[in-house]
Amino acid sequence: MTVKIDVAQKIHSTSLTIVENHQAMRTTTVLSLMALCVGFSELSESSPALGEELNSWPGFRGEGNSITYDEKLPLKWSEKEGVAWRVSLEGFGQSSPVTWGDRVYVTSTGGENKEHLYLECFNLTSGKRLWRQRMEASEKVEKVTKMISQGAPTPVAGPLGVYCFYESGDLFAFDHEGRERWNRKLTKEFGQFEGGHGVGSSLVGAPKQLLLLIDHDGPSYLLCVDRKTGKTVWKTERESRVSWTTPLYLDRGDEAQVVISSNGALEGYDLKNGKRIWWLENIKRNTVASPSSDGSIVVIGSSSPRQCLAVKLGGEGNIAKTHVAWRAESATSSFSSPLLYRGIVYFINRAGTLQAQSLSNGKQLWEYRLPDGCWASPVAAGDRVYCFCKNGETVVLGAEGDKPQILSQNSIQVAEDDKVYGFAVAGNRFVLRVGKELIAVGT
Repeated sequence: MTVKIDVAQKIHSTSLTIVENHQAMRTTTVLSLMALCVGFSELSESSPALGEELNSWPGFRGEGNSITYDEKLPLKWSEKEGVAWRVSLEGFGQSSPVTWGDRVYVTSTGGENKEHLYLECFNLTSGKRLWRQRMEASEKVEKVTKMISQGAPTPVAGPLGVYCFYESGDLFAFDHEGRERWNRKLTKEFGQFEGGHGVGSSLVGAPKQLLLLIDHDGPSYLLCVDRKTGKTVWKTERESRVSWTTPLYLDRGDEAQVVISSNGALEGYDLKNGKRIWWLENIKRNTVASPSSDGSIVVIGSSSPRQCLAVKLGGEGNIAKTHVAWRAESATSSFSSPLLYRGIVYFINRAGTLQAQSLSNGKQLWEYRLPDGCWASPVAAGDRVYCFCKNGETVVLGAEGDKPQILSQNSIQVAEDDKVYGFAVAGNRFVLRVGKELIAVGT
């Protein structure tokens, strides 16, 4: 562990000494040192300490819980002030961007049947596109609308590169320079995806591995693959059920788990072998919001009342009578995932009402009507909570108190038929994703 910390500190120190007008050299140096760090220390690719030192946002909701330790994020911005850069993307997508070091990665699709698959890499400081990869889908999608997932799964970034998955069933690994390392065609291996709204679950990073949930009308499964080779570590068959949630990786030492909230059930799986450890069933409409955890309790969202609930970790088998901590009386969560922060759980319902519940007992503390609904999940940073509405409005609230504390409300122009779908947090700024654009906010 000492080797990891020392090397990461050297990376940070080195990168800070390189002047701004040598940005390309700085990026190359950081990425090279990252690779050396992995080789010398023999650490797992998804080392949290390394990612934290480099201020990265490596996957969906960062490390899975929408919490950042960056306390220098902007409080106020507008179209005329506070926008660092704005770039157009090659295709359309609903995925969130991810970052590693000074690089931002984002996916999208194009063509009448989403046959073109894009992965683009940008410099975090300048917004300059460093490279773009265009792949052809192994399976064409018959229906294409903005209500059917389109470039929806968020990629995962790490020391060895970036990993991306598409609704066509194509799974790719690239290095940080855009060179393909490996690829798999999951629909060719395991069958076509079936359902009316496509595939929305994102890749999940775990040490040396990637996790992917495929829940649909056909044979469903949870897949674990090796990051370095792309080979299957294990595959767990699941009942057919349609959902668009993303699993949550929980680092519990030798008891590391994968938690899934999906259309009727909440389940915990053993990371080592994919075996189901515990479960809670008969849940209604938990099909979009992904689970969140503080390490001792898991909270899930649902679009039905009394289905937003919390369970205590540590159970085995059916935990319905032993580990359910509470059910929220009225809170619902339709699209964005719940945020657990400083003793409060934040849910956002379909209408755009932010509902704050006590983490200890699930009782509602307060609620606040946002300017619009949210597809992106709220994010916590220091003493603030940020809510990104789909119309480009962002409300910043204080993270403590028994009533809402509105610190600012900010606006970014978004096309009338478009939405803010997600974001990344890195380098004292937010990188927002709308359908065909990335927008960096902050200094």
